[in-house]
Amino acid sequence: MIDVVVVGSGPGGVSAAAALVAAGRRVLMLDVGRTDSRYAPLVPAKPFPELRRTDPAQHRYFLGDDLEGVPFGPVKVGAQLTPPRQYIGADDDPRLPVDSDGFAVVQSLARGGLGAGWGAGVFPFDDVELRDLGLALAELAPHYDRVVERIGVCGPVDDLAAFFPPSPAMQPPLDLDANAERLLAAYARRRARLNARGFFLGHARLAVSTERHRERGPERYLDLAYWADPDRSVYRPQWTLDELGRAAHFTYLAGRFVQRFEEAEHGVRIVCRTGDGEEVHEARALVLAAGTLGSARIALASLGRYDVPVPILCNPYEYVPTLHLRMLGRPAGERRHGMAQLTAMLRTGEGTRLLQAQVFSYRSLLTFKLMKEVPLGYRSALAALRLLMPSFAILGLHHEDRPTPEKRLVLRRGRGGAPDTLEVRYRPGAEETAAQDRDRKRLLRAFRSLGCLPLATVRPGHGANMHYAGAFPMRPGGGDLTCDADGRLRPCRHVYLADGSVFPWLPAKGLTFTLMACADRVGARLAARVA
Repeated sequence: MIDVVVVGSGPGGVSAAAALVAAGRRVLMLDVGRTDSRYAPLVPAKPFPELRRTDPAQHRYFLGDDLEGVPFGPVKVGAQLTPPRQYIGADDDPRLPVDSDGFAVVQSLARGGLGAGWGAGVFPFDDVELRDLGLALAELAPHYDRVVERIGVCGPVDDLAAFFPPSPAMQPPLDLDANAERLLAAYARRRARLNARGFFLGHARLAVSTERHRERGPERYLDLAYWADPDRSVYRPQWTLDELGRAAHFTYLAGRFVQRFEEAEHGVRIVCRTGDGEEVHEARALVLAAGTLGSARIALASLGRYDVPVPILCNPYEYVPTLHLRMLGRPAGERRHGMAQLTAMLRTGEGTRLLQAQVFSYRSLLTFKLMKEVPLGYRSALAALRLLMPSFAILGLHHEDRPTPEKRLVLRRGRGGAPDTLEVRYRPGAEETAAQDRDRKRLLRAFRSLGCLPLATVRPGHGANMHYAGAFPMRPGGGDLTCDADGRLRPCRHVYLADGSVFPWLPAKGLTFTLMACADRVGARLAARVA
């Protein structure tokens, strides 16, 4: 019997496994582990502008052999999943049926999970945001620091330090492009007035190595982060998985689709499907890290909790293209990265609520994707966009999300040998939608004062940012289908959660970094238990 089985190789799975392996425990990771062998070898490790000018085969990876990189219809979830990244989603897998009322569901069976296409934003939670988990920042801080050292995080100490405390292992920030430099300079001239209104702006904290770190990086500013990982400077969970593979007491088995678990007195039996049939593994403990939706499917089926609703959360997301007037007629420069340049935080609701926005320049996701949003003929739109592209500042807005009875997951039993269906219902209330509208207007007023003219507000729909969470929340006070402070699923003795399932609510911050810190903590505490 192995010490711990971990299901899933996403951010939570590799973080929990890393803590367990560091403590000397024998760990088996079960994963489907899809990879891309079609497009990854095609992308040369050259700057994006050079590829556009010189590579005669660029259409293969930019558009896709089947033109899958050409979006039709309105903007929708996964717009950043380019042809080389589309293997990450598993929506076409017949083993994962979903019934959704418009909530965008992206499930993954990839090596690295959804983290293989992560935007790399780093957002530690503060004491207020951790309180409902029964945790304090002082307790989680060592795990944040371990994650920073493991994955590589860059960023300065600036006006965002109150929201994102620095870590000793942080690396210097990425260089800003000309667009972000001018925007940050305008903010510096108006800092006192904007801070008084609750608005703060600074460098984005990113899981990007600006120095050589664990045989990865440094970032070379090729602007290929949406297409390839030529220097591995942007963190992906599979980098940690590669490191774990060198440990004698860690085993990774791909091609395993976990269906259910069965608890026994001294451990857990895990049942999975392979290409050859059914396979069973036994362990003293099980860590579910298959993503919120995947873990819900496995746990509810294993416990026989069909037709029982559990919560579902996902930060409401919208983006606003703006025209940065200070950049009109100025060159943008070719050397840049494609991740978020800046992060803005706005205190709203009398300081009790946050709105977060990331600021992007637009280039490597290709001009034609914007053309269909412009009310001009394609020829005219292309000419206009070529002139205006250096002046675009794209704001990605993330709002908080809290559970209500109208946001729920339910597992429905499959009939006649069909797989179980995950039913998703997500209907935000009128009051929270109105609060989001008020917060967005306040934020856009601040950006107008910095010279950014909003052009439109684009709402890709509920679930669009794929920050799924909340199915089995960690609650100090207990409750059915919740987790305790160690991440243990309360109906079970030996089953733990290490993904977004444990969050009882979502602040207006990306959850992945805090998810990894919580998973590191789950792994460390479980290692002591199975010693």
